[in-house]
Amino acid sequence: MRFLHELTIGEMITITEQWTGAGHPGFVAIPELAPFLPRVQEDHDALLGARAGSSAEVPLRSLSEQADTLDTRHDHLQRALHLGMRSAREALLGQVPPNIALADAIDVALEKLQPRGLDIVKASYESEAGNAAQMVRLAETELALVLAQVPILDGVSALDLVKQIGAVGSALGAVEQKKSVTAAAAAKEEITPSEVRRRMRAWVDTIELVLGALTRTKGSEAHVEQIRKPVVDAAEKARARRLAKRNAAGKKGEGGPSEPGN
Repeated sequence: MRFLHELTIGEMITITEQWTGAGHPGFVAIPELAPFLPRVQEDHDALLGARAGSSAEVPLRSLSEQADTLDTRHDHLQRALHLGMRSAREALLGQVPPNIALADAIDVALEKLQPRGLDIVKASYESEAGNAAQMVRLAETELALVLAQVPILDGVSALDLVKQIGAVGSALGAVEQKKSVTAAAAAKEEITPSEVRRRMRAWVDTIELVLGALTRTKGSEAHVEQIRKPVVDAAEKARARRLAKRNAAGKKGEGGPSEPGN
C-alpha cells in the first residue's frame, strides 16, 4: 500500500496497538494472520522503544525554552544597568555644580561590573550565570554604597537591579545544569535516527505482509475490515499531507522572487 512509509511513528504505533491490544481477538480470528502476530508484536514493541528513546527531547526542549526566557530577561537587565548608570553619570555631570566624585565612582563601579561593557550579553548561558554571581558579590560589598545612590526606576536602585540580575543568572545556571544532566542521560539511551528509520521500515514490511494475507483470507468481512481500516485511514492521511505540502510548495514557488535578469 502506498504512503505507509510516510506515516509518523505515532501513527504506526496506533495501528498495531489495535491489533496487539483490544483488537487482538479479531486479528487472530483470521487464520491467515495468526502466524504474523509475533512479528507484529515485535515490530510494535520496537517502535515503542524507539519513541521512548527520544522522550528526552521533550524535557530538553522545555529546559531550552526556560533558558531562552531567562537569557532574554538577563540581557534586558544588563542593558538597563549599563544605560541607567551611564545616564546617571551624565546627569550628575550636568548639574550645577557637577557631582564629579559620584560620577567618577559610577564609572569605576560600572567598569568593575561590566568590564567588557554590553558584550556581557553575548556570553554563553553558563558564563552569564557566573558573571551575574560575581556582579552580586561586588555589588553587596565594595560597590554597595555607590550603587544604592543610582536610581534606575522609581524605587529601584542600581544595587536592586544587580540583585535581580543575580537571581536571574542563578536560575539560568540551574537550568543549564539540568540541561547538561538530561542531555548526558539521553545520550546513554539514545536510539540513533538510522535505527529508528530501520525499525519503521521493518514495521511497513510486516504491515504489507498482513495486508497481502488479507487479500487471500476466507475470514469474516467484519474482521477483515477491522484490520484493514486503520491502515487505509492512516495511509489516506499521509497522502493528504503530501498533497498539501506539494500544493504549499507550488504556491511558494509562484510567489517567490523571479530569477535574476527577469
